[in-house]
Amino acid sequence: MEELTGPTDAYNEVLYPAHCIPQAHPNRLATIAYLRGLNPASLDRCRILELGCNFGINLAALAGEFPDSEFVGVDLAGIPISAGKEFAAGLGLRNLYLHARDLVTITRAEFGRFDYLIAHGLYSWVPAPVRVRILEICQELLAPDGVAYISYNAYPGNHLRELVRGMMRFHTAQFSNPVDRVGQARGLLKLVAGARREPDYYHTAVKHQFERLLKVADPVVFHDDLSDQNQSFYFYEFVSDAARYGLRYLGEAGANELTSQEYDASVFQMLENLGHASEVVREQYKDFVRGCAFRKTLLCREEKSIAPAPLTERIPHLLAMCDATLAEQRDTGQGRVSVFRRRDGGVVETAHPLISAALAVLCSEWPGSVSVPTLLHRAVAGLAGAPGNGGEAMAAEETLSAALLHAYRTGFLTLHLHPYRVVNRAGERPAVSRLVRHQLERGDLATNQLHASIRFPDPLSRRLVQLLDGTRDRQALIAELTRVVLQGEADLFENQVRLTAPDTVQAVLAKRVEDGLASLAREAMLVGYTD
Repeated sequence: MEELTGPTDAYNEVLYPAHCIPQAHPNRLATIAYLRGLNPASLDRCRILELGCNFGINLAALAGEFPDSEFVGVDLAGIPISAGKEFAAGLGLRNLYLHARDLVTITRAEFGRFDYLIAHGLYSWVPAPVRVRILEICQELLAPDGVAYISYNAYPGNHLRELVRGMMRFHTAQFSNPVDRVGQARGLLKLVAGARREPDYYHTAVKHQFERLLKVADPVVFHDDLSDQNQSFYFYEFVSDAARYGLRYLGEAGANELTSQEYDASVFQMLENLGHASEVVREQYKDFVRGCAFRKTLLCREEKSIAPAPLTERIPHLLAMCDATLAEQRDTGQGRVSVFRRRDGGVVETAHPLISAALAVLCSEWPGSVSVPTLLHRAVAGLAGAPGNGGEAMAAEETLSAALLHAYRTGFLTLHLHPYRVVNRAGERPAVSRLVRHQLERGDLATNQLHASIRFPDPLSRRLVQLLDGTRDRQALIAELTRVVLQGEADLFENQVRLTAPDTVQAVLAKRVEDGLASLAREAMLVGYTD
């Protein structure tokens, strides 16, 4: 790689990995705003602006999903924008507009107002005047009920990252090649981490940072850890800065409640002792406890009146989704306890029959959603002594709503205003989105219907997914994959397995297709329509 001369050149020469941002999906932003009392714009007809959009893949995925909405992306680096335009043209997107320009030049007179504004991985990595302009843009361009998403490095957790950033930048200043700089940075941390025969706190901290860098792609290390600009903020500092530009704290894009499974009771007593302290104060103390290093903060216009906490009475107007399974049921002598476990390890235990029944229904529909009224109806249908009309039914709804809100705030399940366009089982002619097929023509990373990136390293799986355009049934899928394998168009079997008999190949592929479709359903890749 050639020597880099400036921030624009850096992002043109060393391309930052392009991916979608699940927590910045407007469905998530709209839901949080709705629960705080706002009336966010419908996703079917809205305008979304992303600052620092890179290739624009985050917007391209949304533009295909919501063809009647408008998406605008801005990035200073021209090469990613050009690639993004080519990618969008290949998808036939006419509602996505990408601009290679300095964001400080954006004005409301030229761009208009937006219902949702996204600035991910940008705020901490630009000079102070640009940070000011980001906040000004939010104030000037946000619609009355608009929501802005801004992510940034946070203290106190990021003090540990800064422990090694200075030494890495000092050591790598003598190297001009980005690949050399990243390699040298990792090498220095490896040396320091193992320097002491009996590691102390300092060397243990360096070792943790070294292990973190081993899991991060080279371009991310180059741009994030070795950049000239990398400013962290305490949460209260960021909110105070936003307030100076007419913006109010609305919430976090990700779950940020502390749970009793992870933290000692003394923590919750401390939070209780805060009494009527402001939400900002409580959030800051939570960051102290958990060592928060990165925040995804939502802002709204200062003049908007928001509820002091999410409104439980709005829960019945939402849909719910959860990827957990019923892991265990046990009798305690005082009742039957159900244990639900998510794929990421999150656990919920409940002895309440209604909540247990509701979670069982919800988890059985993954990755599909269930409206809260339907969830309540299905949960009570099988319970002995199910609540009747009137007060009992209202009490059941309140109980379920409170439980769902608590599970949502701790990240165990998802609540959302708008249904995701996903199905939980393969139909007669299975299909994935055009976006997925387009992505897998160019690489092994694709975006599922929940806006998350899924990697397909296996060539056979990639070929199967590319065939899922809604025109083929299982027999046609098996026949096409068999043809490809027998004609040797591609080495699609792992470990160089060589199969020559057509009936043997078909038998193997039939199982692979069924297993593959089941896996795609679990990974929220399948759609119930063709495009």
